[in-house]
Amino acid sequence: MAKYVVRSKKDKSGNEEKTLYYGIPVSSGVIDLDYIAREVSVRSSLTEEDVIAAVSAVARLTSKHLSKGDSVNLKGFGMFTVSASSEGCATPEECTPAKVKPQRVCFKADSYMRGALAGIKYELREAKKSK
Repeated sequence: MAKYVVRSKKDKSGNEEKTLYYGIPVSSGVIDLDYIAREVSVRSSLTEEDVIAAVSAVARLTSKHLSKGDSVNLKGFGMFTVSASSEGCATPEECTPAKVKPQRVCFKADSYMRGALAGIKYELREAKKSK
């Protein structure tokens, strides 16, 4: 079961300031490629090394295609794209390629991956005991 903590935040949108409380998900751990490779190898005919090699190749090729301006759609995962921005220019001619800068790699999960959201149930994480 996924965990959450409660955090307060000041709401200054109205006439008077008030404190509201929000449930914020917290990670229960990080699963790395080696762990995933072991799980995949148990469920398939691939060795852990095969899985790591395949995932590494997908990562390299995704990076290559993003740098060329392509979007990359990995069925079952989602779509990777690059966002970019530029400073404001007074004329269209001033908006040269040198002024356009990549900002970040964006990811939009596909419907299969978003389906995992329906199965998530949360419970409050107990406060850590001080020593």
